[in-house]
Amino acid sequence: MALLVQSIHFTTLFAQVKKPATKPAAQVSTKYGALAVDRSNGFYYGFSFDQPNLAEAEKRAVAECNKRGGSCSIVLTYSGTGCASYRTINGNVGTAFGWGIGKTKEEADAIATRECLKRSGGVQPTNFVWSCNSAQTAPLKEIYNASPEITGPVKIGNQVWTSTNLNVSTYRNGEQIYYAANQKEWEKVSREKIPAYCYLNFDSSNEKKYGKLYNFYAVTDRRGLAPAGWHIPSSNEFLTLINTLGGEKVAGKKMRGTKGWDIKDSYNFAHGNGDNSSGLNLLTNGSASGDEYGGGQSFKYGIWLSYWWSSTTKSSGDSFAYYLDFNKYSEPRVTDYSKTTGCAVRLVKD
Repeated sequence: MALLVQSIHFTTLFAQVKKPATKPAAQVSTKYGALAVDRSNGFYYGFSFDQPNLAEAEKRAVAECNKRGGSCSIVLTYSGTGCASYRTINGNVGTAFGWGIGKTKEEADAIATRECLKRSGGVQPTNFVWSCNSAQTAPLKEIYNASPEITGPVKIGNQVWTSTNLNVSTYRNGEQIYYAANQKEWEKVSREKIPAYCYLNFDSSNEKKYGKLYNFYAVTDRRGLAPAGWHIPSSNEFLTLINTLGGEKVAGKKMRGTKGWDIKDSYNFAHGNGDNSSGLNLLTNGSASGDEYGGGQSFKYGIWLSYWWSSTTKSSGDSFAYYLDFNKYSEPRVTDYSKTTGCAVRLVKD
């Protein structure tokens, strides 16, 4: 009997110290958002929010941006509870745009405005777009931000220049520019004098760094290659740039970027890297040549032969036009070649 009582007492005591089972914590779903921009002008944009994964957020943002007429890529991705904001100034104005994320749309907008002012020369960005992920979707986290990859215009003397190559696939009026995807298509546009663009070595992976290569017919098309507020420089504007930077003997080093120019060509020649003290950061973006008489016998130049179109024809009705490049002494020069050549484009402000 004593043993029975002791057994009951032990059981009762054990029940008193046993902790109640805890309920599992509620699962918090993570939502994703993204911003996409046409990096060549900042005018076209797209955004997404409350997406179930990063891939879907990026896909929706790019699709919305492209639908507006841009050639778009992701500039910001984020997850969790918070907002993204995008600011730009009126019109297609080069790289005067900015973005940011914050816990509120006001906080995100303050960052976006500050980023845009860095690129707009102090012009207030009046265009404002924002989106927010739902509440209760995990802490806010920035996943990717392209701000360090995009630089603003640079002022050199009385001129303001873009510091990256043009990378548009539509004219100012929104119509598509013909895309020559391979050697055969580039020969076609050369023969038929069709306004067109291609990529360095016909490889679209070169787009992000080098932009697009345009023939002269695209440069001077009436639909407008340059965004509003900007234009393709004349040959005289290139000469003004060179003189402002100290003349041919010293300007080249100031204009060239700090990497890539030391690659030697088949003649064992290299221009030599620059110091980019001008801020132009000219890159070894190469060119795509059409036959100089327009016959379409096009071929790929090496990256050491890098050209930038002017808007100036050599003479009325001539098949040659002027561009900027570097001679064998690494000095900048304005010379002429066939309008069928695919060259990079820089812009100067109106």
